[in-house]
Amino acid sequence: MVLGILESIYRSSYFPRSYVPHILLTSLAVVVLHALSQGRKTSRDRDLHARTVILTGAFTSSLGITLLQDLAKRGARVIALSPYKADDPQITILVSLLRTTTGNEEVFAEECDLEDAGEVRKFCTRYLTGGQLPDSEKKEKGKDEDKPPPPPGSAPPPGQGSSTDQRLDAIVFAHEYPHVGAISPFRTRSSSFEEEAKHRERGSLASFLMTTLLLPSLLVAPVDRDIRIINVVNPFYAAASGPSFHDTYPASFSSSPSSASKATNTNTTTSTSGKKRSKPSVFLEEGIRSLRSVILTRHLQRVLDALPAPQAPSTDGTQATVVNPKMQKSNIVAVSVSPGVSRMDTVAPIVNANWGLGFGEGKPSVIGIILYLLLQPILRIFTKSPSSAVQTVLHALFLPTPFKSLSMRIAEQEAAASSSSSSKEDKSDSGGTDKTPSSSSSSSPSKLKKPQPVFREVLKPGALYSDCAVVVSLKVPPPPPPPSSSSSSSGSDDMKKDSKKTKKEKSEKGKAKEKEKEKGEELDISIEDDGDYGGEAVGRVVWEAYEGALKLWEGSSGQTSNAGAGKKTASG
Repeated sequence: MVLGILESIYRSSYFPRSYVPHILLTSLAVVVLHALSQGRKTSRDRDLHARTVILTGAFTSSLGITLLQDLAKRGARVIALSPYKADDPQITILVSLLRTTTGNEEVFAEECDLEDAGEVRKFCTRYLTGGQLPDSEKKEKGKDEDKPPPPPGSAPPPGQGSSTDQRLDAIVFAHEYPHVGAISPFRTRSSSFEEEAKHRERGSLASFLMTTLLLPSLLVAPVDRDIRIINVVNPFYAAASGPSFHDTYPASFSSSPSSASKATNTNTTTSTSGKKRSKPSVFLEEGIRSLRSVILTRHLQRVLDALPAPQAPSTDGTQATVVNPKMQKSNIVAVSVSPGVSRMDTVAPIVNANWGLGFGEGKPSVIGIILYLLLQPILRIFTKSPSSAVQTVLHALFLPTPFKSLSMRIAEQEAAASSSSSSKEDKSDSGGTDKTPSSSSSSSPSKLKKPQPVFREVLKPGALYSDCAVVVSLKVPPPPPPPSSSSSSSGSDDMKKDSKKTKKEKSEKGKAKEKEKEKGEELDISIEDDGDYGGEAVGRVVWEAYEGALKLWEGSSGQTSNAGAGKKTASG
């Protein structure tokens, strides 16, 4: 039937037969461009049964819900954080649909608003304690005991019924990938610049706070457990890799004290003198957020590698169970992932056409929606779909880590050595020759050679992955030198205070080292400067900026929560 219709169209006089080669070439070019723009697909796969994954941004972005579906298909126990309530109809319907379509009953949604530091801390406390709430929250929860329980599947069972083994195999921060902020022709609110900046900062600080709270439990996990921390960032990191990362914007946050002294930058809205400045570029803002997250992830890996190296999983039949710490460092791998330009998570927010998903409760732009619909043929060719954008995240989850790859190589060599030794013993028994104990011990598999290098693709710790398997190398300039002592008297006073602090810190560290020497527990922990993404100096500056901004964020959220509690008691 279809072939007959096509044949009749081709034989009709209205069909331009002379343009058939042009139509075929154009169609071929469109198919090739579409395949190139979608990027590579991961060639790896992994069985995720009995693995626990914490996923953020699952219900606020198309990439998040696609990633949640892919993880559920592979049998993972997924705890998806949601800014909405656990009994929200949209969340319960999505969870039930995922359970039905994937056949995985271990998909849960947990209420946790990443805009509130208290909510993030409360979720981490519940997860680490197996669902046991602090005493201050038990009283408040006792008032709501008469309420009906949430719908089945809306929230995970508290700690799997036990607080002794809180298994965690991966943390995927996907809430920072969607673009924040529309370009000026499509803005509907003039006062949204500050709100967008706060949303960016709170999202980054939520990732940092959750990592620091869950990291102690990851460090005490068994050394043979493969643990990954994946930070999904937007593709505009290259826009901030130049001098603007330190000059136009400080490495710290706008809410931190150090940024207040640098308010005279040209990209800020106001200066210390009260003069208005030009509005900041949305793409530069997004690039700063992305690059800052990449540098933080790389510095986190440096800190993990500087810790005492764990031993390789023990193997039977040999004595070669200790791996050289230079080759094997940490079983926790932190990487950054940039899925590329997605039409739903990148292009739609730029033209303010993201209705239903994304940041903000403002109305979308009518012009942006019309333009977004008109550009669909071009966007579907040159931008990524959610299923194509998620391939880079899956590749980072499926690739073997250096820790696992090295232990597998040792196990293979041990098996080869044991088989060769058993064959030698069989030959000696058949020949009837008696060997001395020394000769038999020399042929035992206890003496193994060093692991031979095998050309396998492994996950590079601390790297930035783009286009599925491409490791991105960025040149970030070093931080500016501190101000000279002759610049101002206040600067000299600050330097004196800093020198006094450093002297005190050095003396305290010296005393601590002396105590460790007396106990025989001295450890040589030093962070190496590998030069990646600005090196250790830029990573330390960004880490300290996160710590300073986190204190202010937690303080402000604590004040707002106390004010809300006061209003409730006053009304009661």
